[in-house]
Amino acid sequence: MRTRHEFEIVVVEETDNPYPIEGVTYIPHPVKNFGFPYARNLSVAGSTGGIIVFVDDDCRINDGWLDNLLRPFEDASVMGVQGGVTVPGDTNAIGWVESILGFPGGGIGRIIKARGEQRSTIEISTLNCAYRRSVIEAVGGFDHRLKTGGEDYLLAKKACSDGKCVFAPDAVVEHRARGSLREIWRWFLRRGRAEIGVVHTGEYAEANWFSVLRGSLTVKFGLFSSLCLALSMRWLITIPAFFLLYSLVQYLRNHSVWKKSNAPLRSLLLLPLVKFIMDAAMDAGRLRGIFHD
Repeated sequence: MRTRHEFEIVVVEETDNPYPIEGVTYIPHPVKNFGFPYARNLSVAGSTGGIIVFVDDDCRINDGWLDNLLRPFEDASVMGVQGGVTVPGDTNAIGWVESILGFPGGGIGRIIKARGEQRSTIEISTLNCAYRRSVIEAVGGFDHRLKTGGEDYLLAKKACSDGKCVFAPDAVVEHRARGSLREIWRWFLRRGRAEIGVVHTGEYAEANWFSVLRGSLTVKFGLFSSLCLALSMRWLITIPAFFLLYSLVQYLRNHSVWKKSNAPLRSLLLLPLVKFIMDAAMDAGRLRGIFHD
């Protein structure tokens, strides 16, 4: 990777068999299921720089990525920067749908909508981002209670309330897509649990039970069914009618992004199904978070 910046690489690994890596600061910790925030806090503690960069270990970076990610910090008021995330060109149709729908890190849609310009944001994912060390320390680091996820979401909300955070669309990494409905289900099941975890912390006012209900597919279907009942529609018509309306909404929301991306036509056709799996898994995860975690 070519860059004009000096940098150090910190690798945190959960393992009972540490294997140091030459040329990096290697921080192993035992397999005790301490969760994501514990590992991220270890990485911050083990680093020395004034700006901390986070990137997932399955991302592909290019020359210029780090320069583009750090350039916004030339403005002293900037506390955090989110970079763009897309998928490799050989990604399958389902994987492209993930990116079109904005997962993870805003996906290809976030890059397209930015039109090459920096945008203010409060949405930052450790998939590809950077923060000033001072703001991470000021907000108390990553919340150790959020073992299943959501710790980067919560830190972003706190950090961006203390200063300006921006999205830098030219600081792009490629991230491997899940690429299967089964893996997407598991992923969003965890995201649903993480959302409830954030609500339980009480640390962010907009993450509350109303926001959970507003995002719930089950609640939306219940309201739609009640409307159909009020209009004396037959029950057997309700389910296909709901999915038809649901599909139409997804196409209207995402068609322009698909058109500007390199995604195949099959991705557009699969889009409502993939989004439905995401939403259903989120609800399942929310229920688990409420009654089990």
